Amino acid sequence: MTELPQNPCDVLEAIARRHSVREFRPDPVSDQVLLQLLEAARQAPSAMNLQPWEFVVVRRPETKARLAAATAGRNAQVVQTAGASVVCLASLRQADALADRIEGQIRAGQAPPDREAMVRRLREDQAYRQLLVLPNTYTAVGFLLLAATRLGLATLWMTGFDGEKVKEAVGAPAQDSLFAGVVAVGYPAEGWQQPARTRRPLEEIYSFERFGEK
Repeated sequence: MTELPQNPCDVLEAIARRHSVREFRPDPVSDQVLLQLLEAARQAPSAMNLQPWEFVVVRRPETKARLAAATAGRNAQVVQTAGASVVCLASLRQADALADRIEGQIRAGQAPPDREAMVRRLREDQAYRQLLVLPNTYTAVGFLLLAATRLGLATLWMTGFDGEKVKEAVGAPAQDSLFAGVVAVGYPAEGWQQPARTRRPLEEIYSFERFGEK
């Protein structure tokens, strides 16, 4: 098993070092390390403490093959080669759970009755439900990516999959979850080099107080 570095980087260094690796060695990733990554994802912030994320770790060859069949091209090779792949899902059931919590708060006098409108929206407005659970799940994916970088692992976040086929491949509930990507996790292939990072200049992306003002 490949050893992790003895001196892991801090979070700002992890942000600077994180990049997408597209060629992996098949070395396994231990349960202990994978659980560290999932714990990092679990600590992500979410609106109203929704925590809608759910993850399925794929390591067995037969599951990798089913996952690979849900995509094409290089992604299919990546999921079959990397030590593990993490299927990232956004749970619509957590929108229902939030509605339940708000209803309980209303009954207990801990929330105003006008919050019943939010309860109805959480239960009935499908566009709102999706808009609520997906961005929060993406935040957790980002935490997972940074934790992996900090521990010296390579990752690739991929979204070019047939989400319904992915859910079927891992037995996820078709109606209650939304596909939020697959993260390949492992160790870069021998000779892999980080490509030159291209980012827009800092001056192009920020303003103070009013848009366009520095």
